[in-house]
Amino acid sequence: MAGIVGYIGESIACDDPKLIDRMIEEIKYVGSNAVDLWNKDELSIARVHHGVVNPEKQPIFNEDKSLFIFMDGEVYDYQDEKQFLLRNGHRFQYEQNDAEFCLHLFEELGEESFVKLNGSFLIGIYDSRNKELILVNDRFSSCPLFYFSTKESLIFGTQLKPILQSGKVPRNLDSHSVMEFFTFQRVLGNKTYYKDIEVMSPATILRLQNGKIGFQEYWEMNYQEDYRKSKDYYVDALADTLKKSVKRRTSDNRRYGILLSGGLDSRTVLAASDSTMTAFTIANFENREVKIAKRISNEKGCRNIFIKRDPNHYANILENAVQLGDGMYRFDHAHFVGFFDRIKEECDILLHGCALGALFKGAYLPGKSFQFWGKNISLPIIETISEGGILETILGKLLYSLWDKKPGRIFRKEFCIDVEAVIYESVNSIIEESRKHARNCYNQYEYFVFYFLFKHFTFLNELCIRPFIEERRVVLDTDLFDLYLEMPPELRFNGRIFKKALNRIDPKIARIPNANTGVSPVVPEYIEWGIEIGEKLFNKVRPGDLSYPFDTQGSWPNRSELIRHNEKMKQLIWDIIHDEESIDTEIFNKSALIDVFDQHMKYQNDFTWFLYLVLTFGVWYKKYGPR
Repeated sequence: MAGIVGYIGESIACDDPKLIDRMIEEIKYVGSNAVDLWNKDELSIARVHHGVVNPEKQPIFNEDKSLFIFMDGEVYDYQDEKQFLLRNGHRFQYEQNDAEFCLHLFEELGEESFVKLNGSFLIGIYDSRNKELILVNDRFSSCPLFYFSTKESLIFGTQLKPILQSGKVPRNLDSHSVMEFFTFQRVLGNKTYYKDIEVMSPATILRLQNGKIGFQEYWEMNYQEDYRKSKDYYVDALADTLKKSVKRRTSDNRRYGILLSGGLDSRTVLAASDSTMTAFTIANFENREVKIAKRISNEKGCRNIFIKRDPNHYANILENAVQLGDGMYRFDHAHFVGFFDRIKEECDILLHGCALGALFKGAYLPGKSFQFWGKNISLPIIETISEGGILETILGKLLYSLWDKKPGRIFRKEFCIDVEAVIYESVNSIIEESRKHARNCYNQYEYFVFYFLFKHFTFLNELCIRPFIEERRVVLDTDLFDLYLEMPPELRFNGRIFKKALNRIDPKIARIPNANTGVSPVVPEYIEWGIEIGEKLFNKVRPGDLSYPFDTQGSWPNRSELIRHNEKMKQLIWDIIHDEESIDTEIFNKSALIDVFDQHMKYQNDFTWFLYLVLTFGVWYKKYGPR
């Protein structure tokens, strides 16, 4: 999986015949990537891929050559449907090609075919008889589709920056999107940084014919929590569905790897697998995280390869990370950039546990908390949310909200007179939409987090993998997500069901301590909480025994201290703030940004995420901002 780019429109084809070549280069990060291209008449479309999954050349045609398909991604478990298609007279060129299956299923069932697909995909189907282009994404928009349209043309791609290769695309900055980014570390909804470029909603069919564009949703994210079922039912259901989801992704004859931490998400994927895997653990040194990951690997009988991260790693990946995320994800989430040459020596396909805990550990459900000894102490008690209090809870309690840091301070009044009004309008529009899909206030709250799953603020974790190696995400299994939508939020909170499901899958792996807490996940909830809080407070007074002030015992460095003590990172931020090509003084209040930087350096306030967002946006704006 790497991506798709393309355009349709006679005027583009005539005016800029080399456009498709430039668009391809924008998503081709590895010299060995294969490129499949159709460039004829008014349509140009290309797939960049690794030649591992569905390696056969595209486009793939139907029997009478009237339809063809391009596909980024893959789908699973369709042998029964394929037999149905064979009985109905469809002929297949390849023994196993997901794109060919999807094309014939579409021929047979039309738009109803897409809801049957379990996988991660972006599909383009062209009907040469009617000169109609259809673009379809999966339920999660996990292979995002950005597009710019006029009455005569459509330009599209799985990244934003290839679209900018066309001189027909204006670069009008969307001020609301910028404010959302500095409040929620993400741009909300269909928006991008540009007023004229949007991203397609999840589970959507885009049709273009005779210059007219239409959109149709084929699935909706509807919460259907079922309180009639017992806790034991959900434990068994989650354990069983996890095992099936992993099996779907590890059933072919490939070498598998897994990014393994000492936490719960990735160990659960490994525990649920019956396939041989090589585990990769990345950290600054062989800390507690690495040691626990090795214990998990040993228990499962798989090799564990420790990859040491350079102290300057995050400063070194800045440019690449911004490119990979189109500047719309905080750059320091591209954790794995730079390690794929080593990983590819051992595996063809890489699995991970990204977002698994976000769904089933209730990581974003608000818990009660209090301040003690300068620490924010979370209680294993879910916070009460009222129907009218969802907006305030999102702004004040959401894990990645920066509302308490007063993001309006960094903007010039001329850029936005009332930041509060803009953010309230953005959030309220999503809350109103959530009420159509969820009855429970907690689910309405989580709808805000997950309604555009690929826009989750940490999604660069996954985006940074795809251009370099094939990756598979267990969390995007449709059966697993359906179970999430059914499970009451009170059972998801604090990983209550998740931990028991892990214990049901593999009790030995479940007993190994969680590197994030130092406590086994099978320990009763309040005992785990007490030990975790004790360690949190003990760490406050324990003398430092690490090589660098930003080292930790976890997977990631202390990114707050990284700004203060890593000279390269500190200089990058300082330079960006003072570079008017990066930080436009018509948008930002430069003196406020300098004050934010100074307060952070002097420990007067913690502006870690603000400063990383400034760095991300500044690098993006200098290269891709308005012209």
